[in-house]
Amino acid sequence: MIKKLLRMFRGARVEVPGTDALAEGEARKVSIGNSAGGGLEVLLCRVDGKIHAIDTLCPHEAGYLIPGPLVDGKYALCPLHNFTFDPKSGKPIVGSCPKSRVFKVIEKDGNAEICL
Repeated sequence: MIKKLLRMFRGARVEVPGTDALAEGEARKVSIGNSAGGGLEVLLCRVDGKIHAIDTLCPHEAGYLIPGPLVDGKYALCPLHNFTFDPKSGKPIVGSCPKSRVFKVIEKDGNAEICL
């Protein structure tokens, strides 16, 4: 269902206002589309001064990456098995599972655009 939704939005940009307030080493969850209809949730993470977007769905056993402080100030956490992911690339840092999906982010005037 999510793959179908992503194909529908592919090439679209979703604006997220107020991302300049996201502190270094923090993550914030953003919902895109209708959550009841299989929408998408991404985690916006500020690492090294830039915002990165990673899918909240963990590719290992359907856990979810959580908002809040990033592990070591730079890794998104799935608390189901304490797996961590690099929000820049989606690669797992701790845990053996596939990469998580990442999205390009364009920051402008205190807002962010997520490119789907």
